[in-house]
Amino acid sequence: MKFNYKITSAGWAICELEVSNQQFTFEVSWISDALKEFLEAIVRLNPDVDPDYYEDETECSWHQEPGLVEWDFKISDIKSDEKNLFLTVKQYEDDSRRHRPFIDVKFSCNYDEFVSSIVGSLESLLREFGLVGYSEMWGGADFPIAHYLKLKQYAIDKTIFPNVTEETDNTIKTTTSLDYEMKLLTM
Repeated sequence: MKFNYKITSAGWAICELEVSNQQFTFEVSWISDALKEFLEAIVRLNPDVDPDYYEDETECSWHQEPGLVEWDFKISDIKSDEKNLFLTVKQYEDDSRRHRPFIDVKFSCNYDEFVSSIVGSLESLLREFGLVGYSEMWGGADFPIAHYLKLKQYAIDKTIFPNVTEETDNTIKTTTSLDYEMKLLTM
């Protein structure tokens, strides 16, 4: 399993996906916040990454001007070392979905391996563009740093991102360590 997400020019990126000796390339435009939506879907699949918003099925869409790519994810037995993530990717000629998709692929892989590949790809993206550079290249949208750090924490040691939750005067306050976040970002 290989996942590679690259910005190719202002407002445009490609996702290269290799699964079971099959290769796919999907182009995406800045019309949607594609990377953020993708990472949100991946994070929500794992109760060890985000227990408050866990779902065993998630989805996201990427706009291509005029095409559309739809991702559907389903997870089973997150603790398994086997193939436990099932993906369906459909690509349409336009975003009206009036026609059948011209790419309709289903495959499975191991969630942990997929997350590690995503994290590695995004580390390269950050090294190349930086946080501000990403925003400049992606039409002003910020890099989805919180989702990235949650996935990176999980990829490193299979634990939830460390935070502190306090309740005072019927108000819940959750904090994290900026020092830890900066350290994790630069690891």
